[in-house]
Amino acid sequence: ADAIKSLVTPTPEGDWFSTGVYTTGNPYGIAEDIVFSMPCRSKGDGDYELATDVSMDDFLWERIKKSEAELLAEKKCVAHLTGEGNAFCDLPVDTMLPGEK
Repeated sequence: ADAIKSLVTPTPEGDWFSTGVYTTGNPYGIAEDIVFSMPCRSKGDGDYELATDVSMDDFLWERIKKSEAELLAEKKCVAHLTGEGNAFCDLPVDTMLPGEK
């Protein structure tokens, strides 16, 4: 519900919201062809644009890259379902973030 609200409500000047979007052509260097939470802005018309001026510190960037690696590993596990080849699962032992159970 929050994602839809963010798309149909103009984003205040200087603000942004996060939502899962297809990563093709993203300015953050996240792997192509996955769905990933990205900083976005909306004019309130149901569409969005990626916010390109969001700064990230080393801790946040480390967490982002860990999530990206997990998604890419999961994508390999379902490759046979998406027509992208044979499945190969090699998920890391620990895919939890700090504080998760």
